[in-house]
Amino acid sequence: MAEFKDQTLTGAVTLDDNIFINIDFNDAVLNYDGGVPPGFDNCRFNNATFNLGGAAGNTINFLRAMSPAATNMRSVVLGLIPELQG
Repeated sequence: MAEFKDQTLTGAVTLDDNIFINIDFNDAVLNYDGGVPPGFDNCRFNNATFNLGGAAGNTINFLRAMSPAATNMRSVVLGLIPELQG
């Protein structure tokens, strides 16, 4: 694992298998491909976006396919991440 500390990061940033401590993500594209989840401690996100590719993108697409009401799976999908239910 690489550790990034006390920096400002911009542009493309790989999240997989990295730790971020006291980082300002400014105008950054945060890329996660489904590897080892990143760690974040006291980070700030200013105009940052997430790009989910690889296995992470496949998982998001699976959840999107299961979430419409017509599938009768919406409650199952929302049950995977209770924080999304509001």
